[in-house]
Amino acid sequence: MSNSAAALKEAVEFEKKALEKYQEATALVKHEETKETLQKLTTEKQQTIESMHWIIMAEAGKIETEKPAAEAEGEEAKSGASKCPFSGALAEMGIDITKMSKEEAMEKMGDMSKMFPGSSES
Repeated sequence: MSNSAAALKEAVEFEKKALEKYQEATALVKHEETKETLQKLTTEKQQTIESMHWIIMAEAGKIETEKPAAEAEGEEAKSGASKCPFSGALAEMGIDITKMSKEEAMEKMGDMSKMFPGSSES
């Protein structure tokens, strides 16, 4: 496993621990607005964890890609963005990669700080 995949895997473990604590707090809070906010946060965190599993697999080289049949036959190739294994999760975050070129999708994915604004920088 590459160093980056190992670091990401460790980060996901921290995310899972945080998710458990948010779920624990959700059951204990008194204010309904706080409970609703925590429920939304836990749903988003779960989606992030699920998406990160695909990213880790890709980084570890466990996801193989193949050329679309149309490209292999010399026809006009469709955007590879729709083949993204976590396009559904991205769509729920308001990012429709099916309408982007592969380059646009990769550029969007490259700036993870915009997708996960809660992370802190040193």
